[in-house]
Amino acid sequence: YWREDKAFLADYRRLSPGNPYSQDRKWTLRQYVRLSNRLQGDLAECGSYQGATAYFMAQASTHGRLCLFDSFQGISRPDERDESLGDDIMPWRKGDLSSPEAVVRKNLERFPFVETFAGWIPTRFAEVKDRQFRVVHIDVDLYQPTRESLEFFYPRMVPGGTIVMDDYGLLTCPGARQAADEFAKEQDIDILELPTGQGIITRQHR
Repeated sequence: YWREDKAFLADYRRLSPGNPYSQDRKWTLRQYVRLSNRLQGDLAECGSYQGATAYFMAQASTHGRLCLFDSFQGISRPDERDESLGDDIMPWRKGDLSSPEAVVRKNLERFPFVETFAGWIPTRFAEVKDRQFRVVHIDVDLYQPTRESLEFFYPRMVPGGTIVMDDYGLLTCPGARQAADEFAKEQDIDILELPTGQGIITRQHR
C-alpha cells in the first residue's frame, strides 16, 4: 500500500530528486515515529544532510522537539574500520555529503519544533543531555560518529523508544555496523536488522 501513497512519493521526489534508493527506509522511519507518538520525549537525528529524512520524521510527529545534529561540512575523516568490504578502497572521503545548513532550514521551515545543532559529532550533544528521546535516527555512515551517537543517546531513550540506524546493513558502511555490533554486545542488547538495511535498537528498560 505504501507504494501507492501519492503524497509521500511526491514529497520524496521533491526532497530527494534523482535518488530512488531510500524510499523504503524513509517510509519505515516515518512509521517508527508515528508509533512513538504514544511515548513521551523528543526526536533526534545524527546526520541530516539536506533534511529529507528529518522532514518525514517531523511530518509524523505529534509532540516534542526534533534535534538535528550535523557538521554541515560533510562526513568526518574515515579510518580503517570504514573500508568497503572486499577491497582496500575507502568508499568515503572527508567532506562527502556536504550541504549547507540553510538547505535543511529551508526544507524544514514549516516545522517550528525543529532545532539544528551544527558541529562535528559529539561536540553539541551536551546541549541536550537533560532531555529524553523516543526515536533517534543515526545516519552518519562511519564508525566513530556512530559509536559516539549510540553511547550518548541510548541511555537517554525512554522505555519503548527506538534507535533507527540507517546504514547498519549497507556494504558501503562497515564501520557503522561494527560500531553498532560492539555497542550492542557491551550493553547485552539485540539489533533487529531489516531488509531495508536499517538496524533497530529498542530500549526495553532503564
